[in-house]
Amino acid sequence: MADRGSRRPAEGRLDAVASVTESFIDLQRTVRRAKARLLAAAGNDVESATHVLLHTVAADGPMRASALAASVHADLSTVSRQVAVLVGRGLLERRADQLDGRACLLAVTVAGQAAIAEHERGRQAFFDDVLTGWSTAELRQFAQQMERFTAAYDRVHADRMSQRAAPPEAQAPATEPHHPADLERP
Repeated sequence: MADRGSRRPAEGRLDAVASVTESFIDLQRTVRRAKARLLAAAGNDVESATHVLLHTVAADGPMRASALAASVHADLSTVSRQVAVLVGRGLLERRADQLDGRACLLAVTVAGQAAIAEHERGRQAFFDDVLTGWSTAELRQFAQQMERFTAAYDRVHADRMSQRAAPPEAQAPATEPHHPADLERP
């Protein structure tokens, strides 16, 4: 009976992890559907992509287009096209780089700050609608759990990807050798 009792928590944990996994996959699907609806409604408008760029420049300060592309994990040519749209709309401006006169830095304009504020108000209103019926305590608890999950997800994913990228001889063996002589075998 003791053995059976010790297996139940593990089985319960496996079921709980499976439930979280399914919920996460459902969330990813929902976000992809929402993004597809947004893109379909936007047509050729690059509004959502440009807001990512605006938010990044606003958060990280004036930067080169190459640094912006690296920051958002996008191709420089794509970012350059989107930056041109933002500059054309007066939301970003190009400034001379004081350290390298040949280069320019991208900076958010006053109009860009206003666009960011408007976008943020819209996002807050959307999530306020999504979370209708949740108490303040539930919202705070959910935010804490989501932050904890997101940090763990990022950490574990980064660790696993760096292990995959490491040369095979640098990777940890799948199982520990049971005998010292096993260390010498190829």
